[in-house]
Amino acid sequence: MVFADGEDLHKTILTAPIGICVLNADTLVTEIVNDKFLQVAGKHYDEVFGKRYWEVFSETRPYHEPAMADVIKTGEPFYGNEVEVTLTRHGHIENIFVTFVYSPVKDKAGKVSKVSVWVLENTQQVTEREKEVAEKLAFRRERDRFKSFFMQAPAGICILRGPQLVYELVNPVYQQFLPGRTLLGRPIFEAMPELVGTPLQDIIVNVYKTGVPFEMNELLVPIAEYEGGPTQDRYFSFSYQPWRDENDHVDGILAIAFDVTGMMTVQQQLREAREQADRQKRIYETITSETPDLMYVWDLDYKFTYVNKALLNMWGKTWDTAVGYGFRDHGYEEWHATMHERETDKIVATKRPLRGEVAFPHATLGRRIYDYILVPVFNEHGEVEAIAGTTRDVSERKLLEEELAKSSEELQAINEEMAATNEEQAASNEELTATNNQLALVNEQLLEARQKVETSETALHLAIEASDSGTYSMNTKTLEFYASPRLKELHGFGRDENVTYEDLVGQIREDYRQIAHDKVQAVLTKGTKFDLTFPVIGFHDGKQRWLRSVGTFQQVTNSSDTYFAGITNDVTEQKEDDQRKNDFIGMVSHELKTPLTSLTAIVQVANSKLKNSEDPFLAGAMEKANLQVKRMSKMINGFLNVSRLESAKLLIDKKAFDLHGLIEDVVKETALTVSTHQITVHQCDSVTVNADADKIGSVVTNLISNAIKYSPKGKSVEITCELVGDKVHVSVKDEGIGLSTEDKAKVFERYFRVESSNTRHISGFGIGLYLSAEIIHRHDGEIWVDSEPGEGSTFYFSLPLAKE
Repeated sequence: MVFADGEDLHKTILTAPIGICVLNADTLVTEIVNDKFLQVAGKHYDEVFGKRYWEVFSETRPYHEPAMADVIKTGEPFYGNEVEVTLTRHGHIENIFVTFVYSPVKDKAGKVSKVSVWVLENTQQVTEREKEVAEKLAFRRERDRFKSFFMQAPAGICILRGPQLVYELVNPVYQQFLPGRTLLGRPIFEAMPELVGTPLQDIIVNVYKTGVPFEMNELLVPIAEYEGGPTQDRYFSFSYQPWRDENDHVDGILAIAFDVTGMMTVQQQLREAREQADRQKRIYETITSETPDLMYVWDLDYKFTYVNKALLNMWGKTWDTAVGYGFRDHGYEEWHATMHERETDKIVATKRPLRGEVAFPHATLGRRIYDYILVPVFNEHGEVEAIAGTTRDVSERKLLEEELAKSSEELQAINEEMAATNEEQAASNEELTATNNQLALVNEQLLEARQKVETSETALHLAIEASDSGTYSMNTKTLEFYASPRLKELHGFGRDENVTYEDLVGQIREDYRQIAHDKVQAVLTKGTKFDLTFPVIGFHDGKQRWLRSVGTFQQVTNSSDTYFAGITNDVTEQKEDDQRKNDFIGMVSHELKTPLTSLTAIVQVANSKLKNSEDPFLAGAMEKANLQVKRMSKMINGFLNVSRLESAKLLIDKKAFDLHGLIEDVVKETALTVSTHQITVHQCDSVTVNADADKIGSVVTNLISNAIKYSPKGKSVEITCELVGDKVHVSVKDEGIGLSTEDKAKVFERYFRVESSNTRHISGFGIGLYLSAEIIHRHDGEIWVDSEPGEGSTFYFSLPLAKE
């Protein structure tokens, strides 16, 4: 708008609805200014009126002064739309948006005499418009990111829409389940006709109709390798969630699936490996049970923990009446029991084996004489935890020795008599003949005694050969070495080859050779026990075998000779089985950690973004996905801990902490994800223990999780902890299915799971209780269970209190 000078501008400007400021065209001094202009400028009237315009608005001068000069020169107005300017308003520098016009005001002669500045502030409109644009852009990015998450997720994900459940979205992992099939745009039961008529069809249709989600682990699903082909058994863990439209009506299904066929195969392999180990254990027990020697083990409380059949027969007892009882319970005389107790204490102190001889009453044969050797049994810390012994009946041998000694004395007397009466013997042929007859009788007795000794040695060698073991002995003074044919064979030599000690050591793999040499030297110099599992490379076949050799330092009765003797067994199969299992578990668990870590981060970001989403399904779906990821993470960490435990890499970081506080934290965390059971903590005072809080926390979490898994919904889980002497006892009690006597004895074994119709639907790998038991034992604690079938179970563990 262009005004001519001379019009009545004053009233018009002051009442105008927008900001107006009129300047002298020659001096640019403000002659008229209204309130609207002052509001936009953020200044008082005195700060603007009568002042040069560019002195008042110096911040904008570099950008707009040329435009105003051009208006005065040309007489043409200048227009600026939503221009961002920086002004000092009310004492503060601000960035605002304004639409303004520099309009010329002319006099009657047509000359520009004044300049009117028209201003309208657009800051709020521009800000709101930019915010709206940013929100739309953010929404599009979030939508694209959510779709990208589906497409990059390591789990199989698809969206089925409409009553026909047509594939609307299929990510790459889901497509890999069905290679070569066209899925997008097709109804699920058309694309996968093998599901028609199966329980899975009913499950999917029911989720769509009712809007009730459904989850299942390790379900057998027969699926064809290609469309129309023969089906193959595959196992899946999956979740079907209803997909709702903007009116909260179910118009589809979100499916998340994991192919666990490989994992089920691993479980089967682990079960077969466990059965193989059990068979091997039975073989070893059969060998020790059928040997004629008395074999036994007692603990440091002098209670028998193992006895073989020969010893049971000697006592005239059964296993149940023998194991768990002490010396005096089995008829040992007081001096005899006290002797073995002193020997036990000596072995614990010296960590060296001990040999002796004792007379003991047999149940049917009467009083017999026994030769015995007691050997320390070491735990993983190198401390003696039990005593193993072998006893042999040497009554016949002692009788022969006595007869030989008596015959020797008689022979000596005869020789002396012959020397004294040499002349009489020459004349007394009859006496000489009688003496010769006596000598012949003595020789027959000696021959008979030697045959009995050789028979005993032959029986011993046969027993060793029957156990498929190799034997060896070395005279510690002369270093004369003997190797049995089986031992030569184990080192890759022929059974009849002549080999030396150096030959056998030379076949030990180089990285174990020095270890074996040092242990042998310790036996020869210190009399310690030799026990080593090591690999050898066969001399002729070059084949690697794993051997376990056990040897001791022995003193020969009635001789100054000492020997290093022992026995060697082939443990290759057991070693390789253990290594394969540990390597496989460690590898699989480690490989799963990488994608799981990425999935965890993605789910957490999505969960955070969608927490306040208008679509309640998305927030709920991400929360459930987050819980499933945590569950899988705990499962994989359990396998990794087992692998670390087997390779002695499971570290225990002990620090003092409040056990009650830890239990409360575990219960609170569990309650966030479990609403089906009532978890109650009783009788828990503040108790300080010195332990690894993370590891003990995993034990408590596992016991509570098991109590929930094996109890019907609506039942309670009760936790208590109480002081018992210098220890604290923690218990977790449930109202579940309970355990049989047989299962209670095995429940803490690795990979053991209770097999019954009530537990087949419960997921797990049988490592939780095994790992928990190992953690408690490494804290010098104990773990046990009290349970009856149908009456629930109570799991206990104890920990030492922290020392002040």
